[in-house]
Amino acid sequence: MTLDSAGTAARTSGLIVVEAERGVLLVAGSDRVTWLNGVVTADVATVAPGTATFGLLLSKVGKIQSDFYVLARGDTLALAVAEGTDTHVQAELERMLVMEDAEIRSATSELACLVVHGPKAAELASAVATLEGVTTAALDRTGLGGAVLLVPRPRLDEVAARLVAAGGVLATPEAWQRLRVERRVGTFGIDYGSSDNPHEAALDRVAVSWTKGCYLGQEVVFMQDARGKLKRRLVQLELEGASPPPGTPLTDAAGAPLGEVTSAAESALLGHPVALARVKAPHHEPGVRLAVAGVPAVVRAEPV
Repeated sequence: MTLDSAGTAARTSGLIVVEAERGVLLVAGSDRVTWLNGVVTADVATVAPGTATFGLLLSKVGKIQSDFYVLARGDTLALAVAEGTDTHVQAELERMLVMEDAEIRSATSELACLVVHGPKAAELASAVATLEGVTTAALDRTGLGGAVLLVPRPRLDEVAARLVAAGGVLATPEAWQRLRVERRVGTFGIDYGSSDNPHEAALDRVAVSWTKGCYLGQEVVFMQDARGKLKRRLVQLELEGASPPPGTPLTDAAGAPLGEVTSAAESALLGHPVALARVKAPHHEPGVRLAVAGVPAVVRAEPV
């Protein structure tokens, strides 16, 4: 089975995904790193010019309030947060400021986010790294290589065009949907949200540092990890038949409800659909067979 052009780009060069819907917050002040590191799940202390990390802001009971990319931008830390969460995240962060030398402001109207997925992402990002106002950093969300860019919103089209001229392929929404479902990359508000903890969203080994100090919700996350029992988990399914719409129910052989599809796409690599789905325990384990609206499906161990 041959790959589509977007799939080929993500696996051989770079697929450019515009994430302009993400809000951007800037954190300044001499305590910005140590303070933020004590609030979010990611190890912010590891972020330096040219590097980024992916993390979560949790509630005190361990539920996901937003996800974000965090990167160094001059004398600030920049957080590119999930769509529609920037006002809430800013309010929550400001609430947790006491005596620290840190200040948060919204830059959503000024800056936009681009992500490049693929083995040549760093090379492509370097083609625009010297443009005024552009910040680039290595960040791999798909396991194929990657880079995240913050660019002035008025220059978004220009930067995207330069990345294309350098050899990247600009993704359509459908192409990004296909890649992220194939690579098991969930989206906040679609595949997981404020009712999920990191383990349920399958982000416990993706967006949580297990070596740094305390953060908001850490005790709950630690206890969940120690118990090892989940009510549900976001998994990838390989399906027969047509690609199912979001909300399609999952059942076992006896017709008992097991969960629902959150995202789906036709996989050019497999020649049939794959999906992301919330699946009840213990049916979220790899190799478990279930049905999606009566169509056979199996939980995959590894992304496509």
